[in-house]
Amino acid sequence: MGVQMVSSGSVERNLRHHARVVQSTIEYACDQATLQNIPYGVRFFNKAYVFFQYNNQQWQAVISDDINFSRELTDGSIFSLEIDGQFVVLHDDEIEIPHIMCDTSGQMTAFELIVSDATERHRYQLKTTDFWQLEGQWLDETQGE
Repeated sequence: MGVQMVSSGSVERNLRHHARVVQSTIEYACDQATLQNIPYGVRFFNKAYVFFQYNNQQWQAVISDDINFSRELTDGSIFSLEIDGQFVVLHDDEIEIPHIMCDTSGQMTAFELIVSDATERHRYQLKTTDFWQLEGQWLDETQGE
């Protein structure tokens, strides 16, 4: 019989990594929205996210060899999302309408995304500070940096 031991340092590192990847991908997508004059968006699921772009009057998943526009969290981390102060229930069904959007001016939907471990003891928050900027911070006692 074996027991898997995971230090809180590695959990914190994973959560921070997930949040930073999401942040940099959202920032990149917003830049692309302004450069290409095409709205971009992201839809979150409990343990995954997918980016979309608005083409031909419909949202289509973004596929690129240069950057990973979709990702599944396989380490037990989970997402929770609030948009304009309202909690969003994240379903795992294949809905293709984004929660968060970047319009062609680069403005994005106001949101708070929390990446947490399965126990929700360790939580890292990513949120908009205005229509163009994102900020990350710890929401628990670990303050892991």
